[in-house]
Formats: sequence, structure tokens, C-alpha cells
Amino acid sequence: MSHSLHRRGSKCSLKDDFVLLVTPAVNINHKDSGPKLWKILNIVTEVGPNNIGSYETGTIYTGVTIDDIRNNMPETPRVRCCFDSKDSMFEVLKRIKEEDLGLSITVSGLNDDILDMCQELDIKPHSVNYSFGIHGATEKLPPEEVLEVLTMCGHGMISKNLVAKAIDQVKRGKKTPHEAAVMVAQPCVCGIFNVSRAEKLFSKYIEK
Repeated sequence: MSHSLHRRGSKCSLKDDFVLLVTPAVNINHKDSGPKLWKILNIVTEVGPNNIGSYETGTIYTGVTIDDIRNNMPETPRVRCCFDSKDSMFEVLKRIKEEDLGLSITVSGLNDDILDMCQELDIKPHSVNYSFGIHGATEKLPPEEVLEVLTMCGHGMISKNLVAKAIDQVKRGKKTPHEAAVMVAQPCVCGIFNVSRAEKLFSKYIEK
């Protein structure tokens, strides 16, 4: 399953939030897969991701360049990134399909939007994963406005306290919504934290 599966929020807030994950299968097709991943990385760069990074380097919001990501790919290379529009995600998928590289592609987003893109591109999804939410002692969870932000980092690298601090700084005019979004994005090293969406979520805290 995908670590991008558990993003929380309303349908409206999630409509411009798409994640792309590409990882060769170890001992199946990972050997010499670097050039294929470089092609996908070039496609992603040309279209323009909202965020991109890797476990080895960090993300573009920590000062990493696309060349840094390319030059530090491990033996089993990966592409991890996100987009803030359906048009961008569609364009990336269209170009990847045209390359026909033989790699599995995982895309996260609103189900209707993803299936619409697949139908238009004549792609039959291998499988569809759903998140059934959080169960158990949910009263111990942080407030929903915090969860909306921190669940954009599927590895749990973003602290609830950092999100709460960002909200407070935006409310007091210490940071703009964009500055707060970039600050919170930095601990998410794989690059699937959608800064544009976070900026919109923080914008509602600006004093009218």
C-alpha cells in the first residue's frame, strides 16, 4: 500500500492534491533501472511538481536540486513527488505511458479524478487502495485542522507541535501562509507534502 493513502480533509481541500510514486521491484526489475527513473524524473521536472525529494537527499524545500536527487539515487531508485492540479498529474501520466518503461506507477488522489484520468488514457488500474480511517482511541488524536496538514507526510516525520506552531504564527502575523507551509514541509524528506494545499489550509487563519 501507499504511504500517501491516509491524507485527511474535505473533498474540496483534496481536489488539487495528487501524489506520484515510482519504485522498481527489488530482485524483479530494479537492476539497471536508473535510466528509466531518470526519464520519469525528467518528465516530472518538465511538467513541474509541487514538491519532490528522496530519502537520500531531502526535498526541493530543503535546498535540494533535481540534479542532487538524480545523482544520489540508490541501487533501487525511486521517484516521489506531488502535484497541485489534475492537469499536471494527467500530463505526467500521459508522458510516462508514452515512454512504456515497464515500471509500476502508484498515483494518489480523489478516486473519481484518478479513474477519470485512467479512462481517458486507456489505463486499466491494477488495484485500488482505500483508507478506512483511524480506529481506536481517537480522542488522543490532535485536532482535525492539525491532522489535515501532518497526514500529508505519510512517514509521520511532521510533528503535531510544529503544525500547531505554524498555525499560531500565521494567526499572529509572524509568518505568511506560504512561509508556514514551507516550514512544515521540510521534515517530510520524500517530497509528497503538498505545499500549495498546506498554504491554502493555513490561509484560513489570517485575521480578517
